Amino acid sequence: MSYKIGIDVGGTFTDFLLMDDDGNVEVYKTPSTPEDSSVGLMTGLGLMAEARGISLEDFLRQVSLLAHGTTITTNAVLTGTYSKTGLLTTTGHRDWLQTRRGLKPTCYDSKEAPPEPIVPRRLRRTAAERVNCEGEVLLALDEADVLAAAEVFKKEKVEAVAITFLFSFLNPEHEDKARELLERELPDVYVSQSSKVLPQVRLYERGSTTVFNAAVGPVLRRYIKSLLSRLGDSGFQGVLLIMQSNGGMMSPAVAMDFAVNSLLSGPAGAGTSGVFFGGIHGCQDVMTIDMGGTSFDVCLIRDGEPEVSTELDVAMFRMAAPSIGVHTIGAGGGSIAWVDNSGLFRVGPKSAGASPGPACYGAGGDQPTVTDADLLLGYLHPDYFLGGRMAIYPDMAREAIRLNVADKLGMSLEDAAYGIYKIVNTNMAEAVRTTSINKGYDPRSALLVTAGGAGPVHACAIAEELEVPLILVPKISSVFCATGMLISDIKHDFVRVAHTILLPDQVDTALINAKLEEMKAEAYSVLEREGIPADRVALDFWADIRYEGQFNEIATPVPVGDGKGFGQGQLLSLLENFNKRHDVLYGYSLQGFTQELMSLRLTAVGLVEKPHFAKTTFMGETSEHALKDRREIFWEGSWVTAPTYNGTAMGYGNKLSGPAVIEEPTTTIVVPPNWQVQCDEYGNYLMHRSEYTLEESLKRIQR
Repeated sequence: MSYKIGIDVGGTFTDFLLMDDDGNVEVYKTPSTPEDSSVGLMTGLGLMAEARGISLEDFLRQVSLLAHGTTITTNAVLTGTYSKTGLLTTTGHRDWLQTRRGLKPTCYDSKEAPPEPIVPRRLRRTAAERVNCEGEVLLALDEADVLAAAEVFKKEKVEAVAITFLFSFLNPEHEDKARELLERELPDVYVSQSSKVLPQVRLYERGSTTVFNAAVGPVLRRYIKSLLSRLGDSGFQGVLLIMQSNGGMMSPAVAMDFAVNSLLSGPAGAGTSGVFFGGIHGCQDVMTIDMGGTSFDVCLIRDGEPEVSTELDVAMFRMAAPSIGVHTIGAGGGSIAWVDNSGLFRVGPKSAGASPGPACYGAGGDQPTVTDADLLLGYLHPDYFLGGRMAIYPDMAREAIRLNVADKLGMSLEDAAYGIYKIVNTNMAEAVRTTSINKGYDPRSALLVTAGGAGPVHACAIAEELEVPLILVPKISSVFCATGMLISDIKHDFVRVAHTILLPDQVDTALINAKLEEMKAEAYSVLEREGIPADRVALDFWADIRYEGQFNEIATPVPVGDGKGFGQGQLLSLLENFNKRHDVLYGYSLQGFTQELMSLRLTAVGLVEKPHFAKTTFMGETSEHALKDRREIFWEGSWVTAPTYNGTAMGYGNKLSGPAVIEEPTTTIVVPPNWQVQCDEYGNYLMHRSEYTLEESLKRIQR
């Protein structure tokens, strides 16, 4: 028997999905260890070995794949624990990192200060050089300036340096030489150059992404080397893959050179998982929501494809590498409830995190959190948290809510706890609106796939606010992103600037084909180094196009005719593809208006063998065999009696009606009055309003 394991290192818990050759799965969770994430990871692997009565070494020899996603680099940026970083750029352009695009998040706040850049001004050095917009060298690189910058970096003891010169994406000669000099003078420093990280137009976006890569590169490199060492010492002989922000995997070697691609590594697994679980029921449009201990993540999937963005901001600076469009807010089980100075009742975004955690953990936390409220409302049972492996204390939760909320607002304990529940639900529903309605998409047309340890407790309340007809709670809900990592392919994105007007008499097809072939060769080379043969490679070409005079581009599929490249015969299809995508995104298109090509992109996918999930046998409609007991839960102002079911005993075909509570070892599903549940053939829970049948609810969202 061999195993594959998906791993997601989160801010509060580290999640594991263990799958054997027959498709049987097991879920494990361990508290994250922020001081060294590999400790929590190895602890989880030890639990799996212990469950089989064998040593860790014997167990790891049976593991063929570890698919690993992590928030290590994200947390490093958000907490300021990234490496000390320097920046080398073109003379006269020292301050683009600080000025950004000159825009403020709140444009009418005259007193709002700009965010502090990762690289302070004293560590932003310049070198005389100039390449023009055609890639021609106008001024040779002054090597003395580079060496002078190296002396400053050495004196300041920087750990990483980002190199970003003007127009280096057209001609990287000066960046290549500067990197050679810096690596010679600073042999232990991590050097990152923009022409390799993101060779595309716009200095700020390209440079900011390169700075991110430099700042988190040493952090991720240390972690991966430490993890590989620990795994090797423990007998692991399989393959380790790292999740990327774009929803694909990469080898550890690539990850260490392009660390920026892991900035949204953890949440990116949601996109792949959402496609899989939606596909089970023929749903192409899916909204995934993942509520963990610290954050709440939303991902929109349309036509079976997760939204991909190159306009994401991390810590208020642009990260322009392609990433799954995940919208994140501070709303999780550890989100703290508080009363502000004006007497307003708030929840989050500050979190109690893994340490000390919610008050009910009994680990020193004294602030009321969402988990404390869920416990007092009867949704969580104190004897069955994490399947009974972790003790929690209702009295501590009660005291925290009483002192910090109920007494301050003159509310009863139940009303204060339910207020926490309602406020965080409203916050999360608003995050879903931001991801869908604000982009012109109606969430009532999508399947709501709910995940995370805390998500299913709140799923129906969120769905009611959004009028979503159908919810799917995966059996492995609490390790949703880890599941996505396990079923993801290896994936890399490439970009080349290829500016041309898309008119029959002006389009430069030779330029387009040259850039497509250049990216294609690079893709095959990179994937070959990762052990992917050419016959397992899938290529998907895209173009960044805009109407002439616009500022922002839209990624548009490029038709490549019969493998013969791009020609005049494909131009009309490309123009129409852009018009259709513009209409979908903005509600209109300008038929016949001149279009302008800015860049070409290639998504290269290395197809890997997918694990398959085992289907379960039909168990009948009744769920009485899984009934554990009955308990009181608080709902809409009163206590109601709810039967409690053992989720591990439920399976394909089982049905029940709310009010009810279903307890899985790592999550709890709250079924309100007027909701019904049915298990599908994989054991997942389908939840819908009682006034519609399951078939009617599915019909409302299937296309």
